[in-house]
Amino acid sequence: MMKLLSILFVLTFLMLGPENCSSKKAEVQSGILESDLNSSISNTSSNSFSLTSFGNEVEENLRAEKENMVGVFFMPSWNLSTDPNQDIDSFWACLTGRENCGHLNNTAIWGPKGRIYNAKNPYEGPFLERKPHSSLKGFYKRNDPQVAKKQLEYMKSYGIDFFAYDWFFGRHYYYHLNYAPQAKTYYPKGWKTDPTKDGRVEVPGIEQWNEQLSVLLSENEKLPDDKQMKWAINWVDDSEERWRSWIDLGSPASLAAGRNYKGEVPDKQLYLKVHDKITQLWIDKYFKRKDYLKDDTGRPIVYLYFPQDLESRAAFYGISMKELLDRSRAMAQKAGLKGIKFIAVAAGAMAEREKPYALPTKWVANNPKEIWRGGNYTDKLLFQDYVPRLKGMGFEGMTAYVYHSFMEKDNRSYDDMRANYKSHWEKWSEMYKNDPSFEYQIPVAMGWDMRPIGGTWPQATGFPSEPYKDNVHSTKSTFKAKLLEAQKYSEKYRASNGNTVMVCCWNEYLEGNYIEPTEGHGFDYLEAIKEVFVKGN
Repeated sequence: MMKLLSILFVLTFLMLGPENCSSKKAEVQSGILESDLNSSISNTSSNSFSLTSFGNEVEENLRAEKENMVGVFFMPSWNLSTDPNQDIDSFWACLTGRENCGHLNNTAIWGPKGRIYNAKNPYEGPFLERKPHSSLKGFYKRNDPQVAKKQLEYMKSYGIDFFAYDWFFGRHYYYHLNYAPQAKTYYPKGWKTDPTKDGRVEVPGIEQWNEQLSVLLSENEKLPDDKQMKWAINWVDDSEERWRSWIDLGSPASLAAGRNYKGEVPDKQLYLKVHDKITQLWIDKYFKRKDYLKDDTGRPIVYLYFPQDLESRAAFYGISMKELLDRSRAMAQKAGLKGIKFIAVAAGAMAEREKPYALPTKWVANNPKEIWRGGNYTDKLLFQDYVPRLKGMGFEGMTAYVYHSFMEKDNRSYDDMRANYKSHWEKWSEMYKNDPSFEYQIPVAMGWDMRPIGGTWPQATGFPSEPYKDNVHSTKSTFKAKLLEAQKYSEKYRASNGNTVMVCCWNEYLEGNYIEPTEGHGFDYLEAIKEVFVKGN
């Protein structure tokens, strides 16, 4: 996922609170963009995934019929409008035109004039071929239960076994449990609040963009057991803007604005409390659901997108990634679960010329006594040097969202992407072929074309740096060929890789990476998945 551009004008729910608390990082090379504010706030190791929690013969027979488990990443959209009576969907606004596409106007990544179009660099939209199929009501509402049900039905009937939902969390949000609009916001039972300030929470942090997830899960649990989809969290902790909002806690400006009170600072103790809050939320809301994806020992699976972001920021406090993951596992075990299986969703620069955009392992403040003034990401590693560290960091597997290159070779076409993916499959499968305690889940992507939000990748000049990467377009036949290649690699390295193939993505419309049925390609990509992975086709 590119790191979707933070839009500047989305209304934070906390502005509704008594104290008017205010509130995928504009990182040029590694992938870009994500709005920070959510409109939905109110409301032991194994190499294969198990569906046995359904506990019925139908599900067991399905496993026996399929040689591979097929997962797909699901990206939520959000409301761009500050008007509570208006909904401007972050996906559809950018597919239908330039006017309401907040990504194009983001001066933080495109420079003072936003994305610039001229005779040499003309606007190439709208991108109406990406309009969802009529059976999904076209440009549907993200919280439409009928659409959610249809999405689940399509996934199940075309051979997808689970979806990994891109899950976002804002660490810096304080809220008030005695204030009606915020009363139902999740907060761990028994944790401290301040009754003199409308039940203001002691430990900040909220889920973001979980509106679609709530509807999907509500519809999923209404289905018969053998029709339900499995799902997992793909924790995306990538936003530079979220991090900046976190380190601003307790700054003079934040205190003066009433967002914080004296003594509220983003120190190590609070950072760990927020991490515990995240884990407790997973335990209380998700892990004990029968539709949550677990390995064959019964442990819930959590994917973690771009681990370098979480690692580098935790390192500022002297905390290692392994400490964080082990902390979460211990909490899960204390709650009666068997632990948590973490899988890294990792990719990055491999060429020496791209070393400035390599994966950081540490964030260093410009002034340790005034961390709100910002800092820098340091100790960067190229992807091939980062991957061997993953197991020691506490991960038990690895997959990818999108590979944009392999060593010096970029994806300039879908043929390039197929070749580069096979190079990745070979390299990482060989690396872990003798390690049954670490699985490499073979990733597949449908394509890449980020033109709806300006192109690859945004620059302060107003122009994309590598627009040639926006020509990675597949057809049913070329996508199917790639799936067949993935299937062969999965089979070859089954003993260590396990049997999971991860597809990106169900609905990354702004990145040109979507298999959901659309007006442009119909059901081609779902049919390709079914033809490859479901026996009898």
